[in-house]
Amino acid sequence: MSEHAIVIGASSGIGAAIGTALRARGTRVSGLARRDCPPSAADASFACDVAKEGEIETAIDRATDRFGAPTILVYSAGLGAMGRTLEIPADAARASFDVNFWGLDRAVRHTLPGMRTRGSGCVLAVLSLAALRAIPHEAYYAAAKAAAARYLDCLAHEVERDGVAIRYLCPGFIDTGFLEKSAWYGMSAPTVQGSGVRPEDVARAAVAMIDGRRRGKVVGWRETAITIGDRIAPGLYDAILRRRGRSR
Repeated sequence: MSEHAIVIGASSGIGAAIGTALRARGTRVSGLARRDCPPSAADASFACDVAKEGEIETAIDRATDRFGAPTILVYSAGLGAMGRTLEIPADAARASFDVNFWGLDRAVRHTLPGMRTRGSGCVLAVLSLAALRAIPHEAYYAAAKAAAARYLDCLAHEVERDGVAIRYLCPGFIDTGFLEKSAWYGMSAPTVQGSGVRPEDVARAAVAMIDGRRRGKVVGWRETAITIGDRIAPGLYDAILRRRGRSR
């Protein structure tokens, strides 16, 4: 029986690229999203809103009935609530946590027990550089992604002994339209320059992570430099950000 991957958030962007990369290696892919996934990214689409109670579970059950129990779970859903922190409404902040953290938890709760019973499987989440370091105007998005990273690290201690791999990727800015489409409060979306990383690059890293042993990975040369700099010279990048903020 071939592998079966459930990719949540596979209708566009990074999730669609990961679904496409997994299909290219012979993995059956069930794409879960509010909209239909492109044929290149999924063998079948299953509608669900990750923020609504019960919809993830129902969609996973339907995918399992179609292709069998999932051997891979990829969580690539994301929702931004960006801007000046105290101007972000509480309901928008909670919605960001519902998608970026609690949706992941619901998906894991519904797939991980079966993986543990079988003694194999992989859970991979697409997080963000914001999970690892503070970025201006991303307080709630960053907090949700950071919570997801710590959640996965803790979970790994419990389940990796049972043969289940826990993985996450932390890309920086990827030109998918996510930043511009996110809700911004108290300011307009800034112009951001990334490392030139494409969704396909993140997808290749995802497949390598699924097949490898490394738990977490930063994607992008600029993002890697920032995280290395944080270890070597703590506070340096924060000082650069403060100078940029004063110059505006």
